[in-house]
Amino acid sequence: MPALNSLEVARELIGSSGLEESLSLFKTAGHGGTAPPEELLKWVLAMSACNLSRTLKLEHIQAQVQEEDRQDILDDYIVESLRRQDLQVFRDGAELMEKCQDILKAAEELESFWYGTPQDPGNPGPRYFCVKAVLEHLGAEDQLDLRDALFEFMYVQHSHFLAHFRRPRPQA
Repeated sequence: MPALNSLEVARELIGSSGLEESLSLFKTAGHGGTAPPEELLKWVLAMSACNLSRTLKLEHIQAQVQEEDRQDILDDYIVESLRRQDLQVFRDGAELMEKCQDILKAAEELESFWYGTPQDPGNPGPRYFCVKAVLEHLGAEDQLDLRDALFEFMYVQHSHFLAHFRRPRPQA
């Protein structure tokens, strides 16, 4: 199994999943609830990072991507997403890395919805609960437009992540 260029993969995932456009839409539409833009950025990126992390844990992806490459892809995805966004300006690399750590911690909180969730037909699933938690953190539980946009973003993004890893890879 050849090592991947994690930064290249992260950039492709950002481009194909609509992350930049979604962040811009959330900003211009004023959908941040009562939270400042920095919090909107943190929680949307945490939700996105959680979505990517869970996708990378699928069995068929684990079979083709080494564990250290999966972590590098996730880390590069967050850093590159922060570099491309315009909701928050960072003074230096240390501030950027601090934000990365905040996002990873928030993503871990969201990932907890995958543990112990019953797989019954009446359960809407962990991505549903992630969106609800993000809305609560943003103080936007009653913003139906944002809720719908986040649900759509979460599910469409997951399908783009899956499609990326289903594409045949050139052999090294």
